Amino acid sequence: MASPFKTGLATLKRLGLKAEASMVDDIETADEFSEVMISAHAPAAVGEQRLNIAATDEPFRRLSIDTIVAYVKAASRYPHVRQVNIHFAPKRYVADSQPHGQEGDYDLLIDGVREIAAFADTRGIEIVMENINAYWTDLGDDVQAEDVDWSDRNVYFGMAPEEWAQTCEDVDRPNVGLCLDSSHTCTYGHTFPEEQREERILAFLAKPHLIRHVHWNDNYLYDMRGRTDSHAMVGKGTLPEELHRGIKYLDATLLLEHFYSVEGLEEELAYIDSL
Repeated sequence: MASPFKTGLATLKRLGLKAEASMVDDIETADEFSEVMISAHAPAAVGEQRLNIAATDEPFRRLSIDTIVAYVKAASRYPHVRQVNIHFAPKRYVADSQPHGQEGDYDLLIDGVREIAAFADTRGIEIVMENINAYWTDLGDDVQAEDVDWSDRNVYFGMAPEEWAQTCEDVDRPNVGLCLDSSHTCTYGHTFPEEQREERILAFLAKPHLIRHVHWNDNYLYDMRGRTDSHAMVGKGTLPEELHRGIKYLDATLLLEHFYSVEGLEEELAYIDSL
């Protein structure tokens, strides 16, 4: 089990926890956590632009791949880091802040992950690909899921569990697996009517052998808070207990991807122990 750097080294050691370098942590200056850091989260943006290793815009695709490769190189100097997490690439991200790399191609995604994985393999690093949010930005709470046309909205590869798993299988490299973000599954679940959401959430556990890392958070499956990446404490939201129990018993590294207080962390660990 792991927790973010902001948990503090003393608390991590006392509770016997490992740590992951998040996207907001400077991987170049993380020596304090070297003995407990087992994974690291590659950047998902350069400036205000979202990286896109699947971009049909080749110069931006090259920038995106090179940025992640450089991060893998930096992370690999820490002796216990064995996994680097990467976000899936955008299929489409049209915004004023994204003048380049707005469109993605699936075959280019596969090739990009393979290139990153080939470099990571030389450093003894496994790449884990994280399912991404459904973005409800600019939609009011009165807009029902069935009324949203996702075909013309900004979307990522790997949002749906089937495509998420299929991508890993198509990459077909021994040092590439999946990262399950349980809070992200909820934002995706909200794209369906309420009665279908639990089934769609649990579909992310259909191929557990592919899941090698987890960003474990709770979220709210049946109210509007679940349309955002809530990062709620595990056991405090309304994601199915079956999902949490399934996560606990995965053969994967497990990161509680939030820290609010020592007392809260201890409560979460007690809840997980009870599953």
